[in-house]
Amino acid sequence: MKDRPDTALPAEAYERAKELAVRGDPAQRAELALRPETPPELLYYLADDDEALVRRAVAFRTETPVQAAPRLARDMDTDVRVLLSRKLARALPHLTGAEHSAIRDLAHHALTMLAADQVVRVRAALAGALRDVASAPPGLIAQLARDVAREVAEPILRGCVNLSDDELVSIIAAQPVPWVLEAIARRDHVSAPVAEAVAATGDPVATASLLANPGAALSDRTMGQLMEKPLAAIDMSRTTAKPLLPPSLLGKLARIVEDSIRGELAGQGFDKQDRQEVVEVTQRRLDWARDYVKREPPDAKAARLKAEGKLDEAALWDALSWGDKPFVREALALRADLPSELVQRVIDTQSARAITALAWRAGLSMRCARLLQLKSGLPPTKLLNARHGVEYPMNEAEMRWQLGLFGVE
Repeated sequence: MKDRPDTALPAEAYERAKELAVRGDPAQRAELALRPETPPELLYYLADDDEALVRRAVAFRTETPVQAAPRLARDMDTDVRVLLSRKLARALPHLTGAEHSAIRDLAHHALTMLAADQVVRVRAALAGALRDVASAPPGLIAQLARDVAREVAEPILRGCVNLSDDELVSIIAAQPVPWVLEAIARRDHVSAPVAEAVAATGDPVATASLLANPGAALSDRTMGQLMEKPLAAIDMSRTTAKPLLPPSLLGKLARIVEDSIRGELAGQGFDKQDRQEVVEVTQRRLDWARDYVKREPPDAKAARLKAEGKLDEAALWDALSWGDKPFVREALALRADLPSELVQRVIDTQSARAITALAWRAGLSMRCARLLQLKSGLPPTKLLNARHGVEYPMNEAEMRWQLGLFGVE
């Protein structure tokens, strides 16, 4: 090792750290790498350690010099490369300006190596870490967005601002697979050219996502494309309410959906009564969407429906189907006689039992409670299911106890 450089550590402490780096056992060397006061030059030295445990600690540390990144990017240990991906993503915003150009080039070189890693978990970690980094190299982002592995490309397609409209349109043309189209259709902002490219594919879920996305710029031409396609295949429960869809287009959409669903269900053997029930529910959901043009605040809408005697379970089902979370919160608050802030706290816990207890207090069926769990963001594997298909799985005392955790008497 080199002679001691300038360091914040006292000379004696530095010599002890240097001795550990050279002669300590693996646990001691890993612990040394994790110490906040360990100088960068010792971290650089430990990047070549024989033990993966030590190199993982080095890759984790923000203070590890970027000069060690290329060698760590070639490390045989997958966890080292995953940790390095996240470290470099954290470092990028601080490597701006001409004075950091050499270090930035080293970081970009290491990132390029990681983006081409054969292990999907490494590329996925890199994509997840870079999706919100505005200073990430555009070429690298485009490479990750085109990755064949969904867990790599989807976070970039869904949320990275570094993808240009031209790049997105090119990706749609090259990879018109459903998950790619849906991810792009659900971006916070979808420009008119990108929305038109998605609509032109005719994918039903991506189409529904576009209609539902408040940030999608839908031109007249795009809406015309959507209206010309059969919409029976669109799962309306996947949408989250396009707030200002023009009433004339909603009316046209309603007629198309009604005619299309009648024909689709008749062809599948549904009898007249069943067909009528499905059409009525679909029509009711479209009427609910048409209501958004009024721009009525969710608390005012919930209060109005309650005064009209219409704040029933069907209203909650419609709002949940459209993903209208603000209205659902206000409606639950009124039905359960609880402050809306408390209702939001229960939902934010992502606790299946707490959300189920909230639905019970609001007088909803267990079927609706299950949908509430799902629309609150819980994955299907974490849902609390009904007992015997329809009954609440907890008794009254258990549900009161769950609510008591939030101070509900």
